[in-house]
Amino acid sequence: MFSRCWNSLKVKIAIVIIALVHLSIGIARKSTHGIAHHRLVRLHTVLITSTAMLMTSYYIWKRVNLAIKSLLPGPNPVGNRRLRLLCLQDIAQALLLLFLFLSHIALFFYYILLGPEPNVIAITSLSFIAAYAHILLFLFIADIFFYATKLIHHKVSPNSVHTYLHENRNYHILLAVLLGFMFMFGGLYTTHTDPVVRNANIPMKRFTANGGNVSIALLSDVHIGPSVGRTRIARIVELTNTLNPDIIAIAGDLADGLVRDFHGAAEPLCNLKAPGGVYFATGNHEYMHGNVTEWFWFLENCNITILHNQNKHITLNGQKLCIAGADDLFAVRAHVPGHGMDLRKALSTCDTDSTNVLLAHQPNAANEVLKNRELSQKVNLILSGHTHGGQMYPFVPIVHIANAFVRGQYYHKASDTYVYVSAGVNYFGPPIKIFGGCEIIFITMT
Repeated sequence: MFSRCWNSLKVKIAIVIIALVHLSIGIARKSTHGIAHHRLVRLHTVLITSTAMLMTSYYIWKRVNLAIKSLLPGPNPVGNRRLRLLCLQDIAQALLLLFLFLSHIALFFYYILLGPEPNVIAITSLSFIAAYAHILLFLFIADIFFYATKLIHHKVSPNSVHTYLHENRNYHILLAVLLGFMFMFGGLYTTHTDPVVRNANIPMKRFTANGGNVSIALLSDVHIGPSVGRTRIARIVELTNTLNPDIIAIAGDLADGLVRDFHGAAEPLCNLKAPGGVYFATGNHEYMHGNVTEWFWFLENCNITILHNQNKHITLNGQKLCIAGADDLFAVRAHVPGHGMDLRKALSTCDTDSTNVLLAHQPNAANEVLKNRELSQKVNLILSGHTHGGQMYPFVPIVHIANAFVRGQYYHKASDTYVYVSAGVNYFGPPIKIFGGCEIIFITMT
């Protein structure tokens, strides 16, 4: 009785402490501004995520531990002493606890062990959080089938589906764990191989007949951070330069941190070469994870043109072009002085006698352009990213619901405007992505 009361008291104390921590950070967020405010927001997001994961981790522990106790032998009181000490249940439970612990601390690697190359512990932890998400999904699916069939079990024969699920439940739990790790390793393979080069040919109505084609290499969602380092960036730069594009466009989400932490990883970007220039427009992560002004300075020193609600007129292969870029949709919510998506300003000097290309990180921003008759008549091609193509299979339905365009080439007939959404050259957080999900887009405007 005393033990039960003490355990209940410990739970209540833990809940009060967690509530006080979140309340304190919430008050601190109200009293800070600028970069300090956004770093505090990031930290609070990490803590909120970790708090939510406590409940899901308890669920995973209960389910998987049930299978461990049922399928693996426990301590053997007789026989060889060494074998008696080697308890497979204890080993499996210890590995499960280690897995859950590393999954919980994954997001803290956006603050610690940062450098030009990913830390092996950070990579392991961030990979585990991907396996964690898949395992949680498969366990939910297994439980939904189990309890749904249980509801109708009394109406069917003894040889019902529920009987089968009940007798083999522990195997299905272990299957969920196995599938989670299989998807993790498959995603690791994708992100540790070169990005796929996808070719697209897009006709431009304003191109002159006596001029030539113009090519654009689209790099979106570079996400330099705890799981994307210098070696990966150098390889992406090498592949991009090999394509010999006329223009290189970086459509947002360059980095997930500060210049002081990731300048070493970002330095290969200075080697990007294109006769028409290299251009950059912000994504939401520039405002969520770093100091956007410092990244502007860094990129300008690399001779990369910042399109901060701006445009630049160039002539390539006999064709007149206006390359424009708008701040990300999230910039308004970020409350960074001088930042906010202004499509009119970005396209202000783009004339109707030139081919106008707009960098707008989020596809929903592209949709804002297409819904506005005046703006849509100005733009011929919109380049976006942001969706990652879902990144991991469980999130694919979500990106379809949340975004006007998801991946690939689209055509808006009313304005004769094309939209191309890249799944991104890299990934955010876990170094896991669906097969073929890392891509460099090579667009030939004809």
